[in-house]
Amino acid sequence: MIPFKKKMAVVISVCMFALNCAGCTGRDTLQKEYKNDSKYYMALCALRKNDTSTAERYLKTAAKKATPVVSRRAQETLATLGSVQERIDRHEKLYEMFPDEDSLERLCAELFSHKEFARIIALTENLDVTSCRNSTAYYRCYSLEKKKDSRFQKTFYKWCTERIFSSWHYKMYCELSDSTGTIEFRADVYNQNYAALADRAKKILDDPANHIPQLMSDAGKALLYGSSNSLSSAFYLDSIKGSMSASSLFYADFYAGRLYDRADSYRTRALNRFRSAMENAPSENNYDNALWYYLNTSLKTSITAAIEAVEKFGGTWNDPYYFDDFFETLSVRLLSQHLWDDFYKTALLIDEKASDETCAKFSYISARLAQTGFIKLDQSETERLFKRALSSGTEMYYKLLAAYRLNLTDEETQKTVGEFGAKTNAVFDSDVERLLCGYADFGLPELIYDEWLRFGSRIGTDCAKKISLFLNSCAAETNEYYSQSLRIAAKKANYPEQPLDVELLKLVYPQNFRNSVQTWCETFRLPQYLLYALIRTESFFNPQIVSHAGAVGLTQLMESTAADVARKLKVAQFDLNDSDTNIRFGAYYLEEMRRRLDGSSILALFAYNGGISRVRSWVKSANLEFGVNELPKDLFLEALPFAETRGYGRKVLSAAAMYGTLYYSKPCALVITEILGE
Repeated sequence: MIPFKKKMAVVISVCMFALNCAGCTGRDTLQKEYKNDSKYYMALCALRKNDTSTAERYLKTAAKKATPVVSRRAQETLATLGSVQERIDRHEKLYEMFPDEDSLERLCAELFSHKEFARIIALTENLDVTSCRNSTAYYRCYSLEKKKDSRFQKTFYKWCTERIFSSWHYKMYCELSDSTGTIEFRADVYNQNYAALADRAKKILDDPANHIPQLMSDAGKALLYGSSNSLSSAFYLDSIKGSMSASSLFYADFYAGRLYDRADSYRTRALNRFRSAMENAPSENNYDNALWYYLNTSLKTSITAAIEAVEKFGGTWNDPYYFDDFFETLSVRLLSQHLWDDFYKTALLIDEKASDETCAKFSYISARLAQTGFIKLDQSETERLFKRALSSGTEMYYKLLAAYRLNLTDEETQKTVGEFGAKTNAVFDSDVERLLCGYADFGLPELIYDEWLRFGSRIGTDCAKKISLFLNSCAAETNEYYSQSLRIAAKKANYPEQPLDVELLKLVYPQNFRNSVQTWCETFRLPQYLLYALIRTESFFNPQIVSHAGAVGLTQLMESTAADVARKLKVAQFDLNDSDTNIRFGAYYLEEMRRRLDGSSILALFAYNGGISRVRSWVKSANLEFGVNELPKDLFLEALPFAETRGYGRKVLSAAAMYGTLYYSKPCALVITEILGE
């Protein structure tokens, strides 16, 4: 085995190849293009060679003369070099050049590492610990404590009680020899040590001085998860509301509602408390949270109650996507209980109010219920519903299926795909784009993704394509550049400022590990577009990924499943971390599922995710529920009892359609037909 560091050196060498091969001419061209910014990238290249003196010289120039974003990065990098005093001085210079919270945090961290507590105290005199970064508040509190400053207790208590308890709070709490009961309580809630917290929560709330939002929130969690008597805890919260502020009252009602919700006979009280919480919500997120529970409790009462709640409060939410899972559950309930007319009614109620995905789902399914005779709609209304699904936002599944049902030509479907995503009117930052493109041009792949996570919303399509393509070219089994490339391209495709082109779509649906996919698909007579779609959905082309359940690699196989496949293939020893082996086993297993399920690709995909026994049971149940011999597979998907499998099926089918049309000259409609078996 080649050591990881050596493998990374090979990858970096490959990424630098074009630049190095260009020689002086290539470097001169880049220096002319990037001007003073080039000094920053050249410094990073020098640091790779451990040439610190050259790097420092370049960084000093870039910090003074580069464009603002690059100048900042240069000074930040420079501040990590040199002696202790030089690093401190350089961090102070950084804060002088860019006097914001990020620079302050960096300076405090540097001073903290050298125990310069007095300087941190002086630097943070005007810091508001209730609103600043928790890390910076930690540095101030720790320094006050170490210097035995009389302000420590008040500052620490204020920081710990007036905002969400974080890892920084817990770190400080653990470093102290003693603390107040209230802070200890919050630390236990943070660690989810709920078993012994219910009684302590009541003792804390017995003091009206503690009726402040964050303590109310933590006490509510303690009562909800730590109480053996939900009703008693709900009654207690009702009893202490008194003259609480609106924001504190929100938490009292919200958690009382959740406690009442646990008792079937108290659901009316639960609904009333959620209504009160909505009225006193201190933020939009709080309102949406309370409304979600109101709708969910209504659904527990009856579907009729849920629809009435949607009719009354639909559109009052702030983030419609927050309610997608509620509508997903409602959809399955309506279908399983044969309430097909109510399904259509709901589609009309939520149109232009729910998220684009939810509206598309309800429109498409309503149209299919009409097509298959479960509800009566005239042809024009059915067509309108399909067109509504076609015009939806960021999810491709319902757009592709609607195009298929409307019998659009391949050209028309491709136009629909090109208009995929929620259009953004964002103004892009040319300095940020220059920074990211510079990393690509100078062969620095390891720096791109973290910067993109910070600034991704500020770059346009051309920049996203360039860095995504570069990362893909640097990818290997020992790094995550394949998945990083895909995530960057996919995010831009979801929020484009222009119609999608083939170049971007191929980055969103890449043919990574092409040789292995081709070899094993030909061996097992499996469509390549199907295996690519599966790998993309399962692992996002990250060969090193391991799921919480223990599924390994590109095709996310469990060891037990792999062992069974190995036995059938007569492979004595295997390593699922080897990509070729992983793809071979995944291809075999998927094709076996297809064979055992009468050649059905869509059922095979469901079986790959949820198990073949479950799929066979689901087929029987769905056919009985709908009263048909064979339910169309797209409606069958919507009736599946597992949300994970429903989402999985949508993702794989969409990806398969795109792979088919992008690489195998298959119209989307033909791929959909082949997968659904129509």
